[in-house]
Amino acid sequence: MDAGYMVACGIVWRKTADPEAGWELVEALESPDPRLRLLAQSLLVENGENSMELLESAVATGKVSPQVAGPCMAEILRGGQARQSGGEAVQQHLGDVWLC
Repeated sequence: MDAGYMVACGIVWRKTADPEAGWELVEALESPDPRLRLLAQSLLVENGENSMELLESAVATGKVSPQVAGPCMAEILRGGQARQSGGEAVQQHLGDVWLC
């Protein structure tokens, strides 16, 4: 799996909530490449509630461990709390990821 494919999945996930695209992002949370893991997490966080439901399902079915999904889920929750309290939106980490 490469960064270009991940970005494509992220776009599809954000625009259509297509489960296949979302599952690709969830699977990438276990990538041996830390840049791909960060990219997947950022793309999932960007889609908030849909991603939370997908991650909860992934943990419940054993497709991903709570240790892997936890940081992503925590970031989604922090983003939701910031929006509810009128604070700043979740800072995206995509700028930290090198796509080349």
